[in-house]
Amino acid sequence: MRIAIGGLYQESHSFSPAPADRGAFEGGSLLYGRDLIEELAGLNHEIGGALSAAVDHEAIPLLYAATGASGMPVRQSVLEEFVGDFLQRLSASLPVDGVYLAMHGATAGEHLDDPTGHLFSRLRELVGPDVPIVASLDLHANVTKEMVDASDALVGYHTAPHIDQGDSGARAMRALIQAMEGTRLSTALRQIPMVVPGENGRTTEGPYAGVMDQAIELEDEEGIVSASVFCVQPWLDLPEMGCSTVVVTQNDPERAQREADRLAEMLWSRRRDFTPHLVSADDGIDRALADTAGPYVFSDAADAPSSGAPGDSTVLIDAFLRRGLQETVLLNILDPDAVSSATAVGVGNRAVFTLGASLSNTFYGPVTFDARVRTLFDGSFRFKGPAFKGVEFHMGRTAVLVSRGLHLVVMEQPILQWDPELYRCVGLDPADAKIVVAKSPAAFRAGYEPFAAQILNIDCPGVCSPNLKSFPWKRAGRPLFPLDDDASFVVT
Repeated sequence: MRIAIGGLYQESHSFSPAPADRGAFEGGSLLYGRDLIEELAGLNHEIGGALSAAVDHEAIPLLYAATGASGMPVRQSVLEEFVGDFLQRLSASLPVDGVYLAMHGATAGEHLDDPTGHLFSRLRELVGPDVPIVASLDLHANVTKEMVDASDALVGYHTAPHIDQGDSGARAMRALIQAMEGTRLSTALRQIPMVVPGENGRTTEGPYAGVMDQAIELEDEEGIVSASVFCVQPWLDLPEMGCSTVVVTQNDPERAQREADRLAEMLWSRRRDFTPHLVSADDGIDRALADTAGPYVFSDAADAPSSGAPGDSTVLIDAFLRRGLQETVLLNILDPDAVSSATAVGVGNRAVFTLGASLSNTFYGPVTFDARVRTLFDGSFRFKGPAFKGVEFHMGRTAVLVSRGLHLVVMEQPILQWDPELYRCVGLDPADAKIVVAKSPAAFRAGYEPFAAQILNIDCPGVCSPNLKSFPWKRAGRPLFPLDDDASFVVT
């Protein structure tokens, strides 16, 4: 059978200044036709997993567009281009027996609150009601009614830190093949009026783990195709926004809804357990210096590009410089102009650099310090840890600046900070440092926990702060926990 394959992977953030233009996708992955298969087959990626599960079928590659980092709502012109390209390529490939899409699910547009659902609906109009459409989603997806209505099944990640991208794609493809072979899929959605910060949104421990374990066990039951628990991107200021559960059965809509409701009630009952424990930067530094072990890994979630932050925060740079640390400290920042300056200065030479706050100065300002240019690098490398293993990422031109113990990786493009290879690719070994900064709330743990002496969630200001009440919410449906402590949830 002929299966059309493509995807759109971008996580939007309503309060972030990070751009979501075409350049953001060009710095991530923008693959057309056969390039999609040649680049992603065999990797721990949703499309890699989907292809492995569909070896007996013909793959018809369309388009895969993904940003290496999240940002504000996607430009209207970009979304219109991508949706038009999807439709044109699919139309030219008809007939097909099924459509598989690797999506994030928390994408917002300048002109569309729900580009994911919009794309599904446009594809549905093209292929008709009898060709199944199945998508895999990040577990931070914001699942809407349109997404469910326009597709046959939605399959979410089971892991945070995310290490099951390939498996999620394979699970989604197996659901699609069932539908193509004649099984009627029943999908049930239960939306929950709550959002959770990412620090405690892990499936390895804490309040989320027990609920996700129930979803995984449910998938082992006869007649259950898929069970997903979505904890949502928490900075989407949209009317239809919140956590959700989705269960897919073999032609049993009542059971699908019953199980989706059960998982939703479990998640809601644990809503107060998601508040993270944060420590100040100075407290974290004191703890690291007082311990003979290392490294201490500092999570600067407030500036996490994977959550939608610009990656240009100077808060921790300022803290380390103020303390005059001689011990090895590794951190990174987005600043294209500083990279150009370092390139002009040249490797081995010193200069006074002013950098940071290149996209946002609401929470911090630029810092100035004397540093030596240690390394210049083209910025392309592949993840080697469990998440997106083998997938290539692009920082753009990259420079390493050294001032005393501070080793600062300066990049032109923001990227996911889940893998220590970000530092290793420029000759810095995180395992040998006293302090390493990962700009991520939780997903970095899979790569860093094997060698970290301690991991601390640092209380930094920024557009991805877990202090959710501090943001200027205007459109989100209310009441919504924890923005509203009196929010209620009753399955109807």
